[in-house]
Amino acid sequence: MFKNLKPKVGGGSGGFGGRKLTIIASHFGRIYQETMERTITVANGRGPEFRPSSFPICPVLAYMQMRDAATFGSFRSTMSASGGFFTSVGTAAHENIQYFLAECGKTFGDWKCKNKTCIKHKLSRDLFDEDGNCIRKGKLTRKNTVKNKCPKCEEPMEYIEKEVNYKGLKGHIDCIYLMPSGKYWVADYKTCTKNLLAGKKLPKNEHLMQIPTYCYVLEQEYGMEIEGFSLLYFSRDNPFEFKEHAEQWDKRWRLRVKDLIKTQRKRYKSAVQAFAQKKPELAVACKPCQMPDDYEKLMPAYEPCPMEKVCFNRKKLLKAMEPDYTNKQRIRLLDRLPNSQLYV
Repeated sequence: MFKNLKPKVGGGSGGFGGRKLTIIASHFGRIYQETMERTITVANGRGPEFRPSSFPICPVLAYMQMRDAATFGSFRSTMSASGGFFTSVGTAAHENIQYFLAECGKTFGDWKCKNKTCIKHKLSRDLFDEDGNCIRKGKLTRKNTVKNKCPKCEEPMEYIEKEVNYKGLKGHIDCIYLMPSGKYWVADYKTCTKNLLAGKKLPKNEHLMQIPTYCYVLEQEYGMEIEGFSLLYFSRDNPFEFKEHAEQWDKRWRLRVKDLIKTQRKRYKSAVQAFAQKKPELAVACKPCQMPDDYEKLMPAYEPCPMEKVCFNRKKLLKAMEPDYTNKQRIRLLDRLPNSQLYV
């Protein structure tokens, strides 16, 4: 059946920092390869928000998300099979590390019982009706503590990432660790390829924006004494292969993050106002990339920027950003945009 189909071996650099080894021996193998490159667009995706994980913010891209969502009726999310694979692997790795690290009794956060036979687990679950409406919000089993054992069944519980909200800046923290000094250490987990782990491109610039921001928010809004932070990069196929970047939290970082939040808030606000006032030039005025080299230096390059062909030609850029939504659509989207009243 396959005698006329020669195995195909491919090389070259993979999009995620590794060398691709591709061996195709049948029609099914080709279908698998095509699937990995296929994208699916669905409605009710996640729209732009003022979050540390979205730093550095591009107001042009945020505005375009709002503009398209107003016309379409909801935020659309596009994901490739390969992107979904890496996302799901990263999520599973996070949950596994958080569950086992909690056994040291020093992980500060919120908890839910995961023992299906325990009444505390039943109370922790969200309940929905047949139409998908939440009729009862689940309750946390424990809150703001390092105690990870269920008070009822005494089994280890699921770690719920601590959500912080500082003047509209929202985020979820991978780990807040109680140090012997009584202060806290903030950590973020990042999965990556072996090649990236062995290279010299870590830590990434955007990650050194995200985690210090969490430190600043915990200190300013929640009064926690922060000792330092860690970015923990580990291989997707071997958790024993990892690289830690750690720094002490100090006045220097505090001042840097204060300025960072101010700059990123200005950019996000310009995107919301550009959408609300139908003036895309407001977003263009605050975009971080003024020339092509800026993109490589300032923005995460996971995939090509959708505006790259017009971004550095003001006339073409404004043409591509022309508002095509009605006032009714604009108002409807602003009502759904988190904390929009802070930025309009």
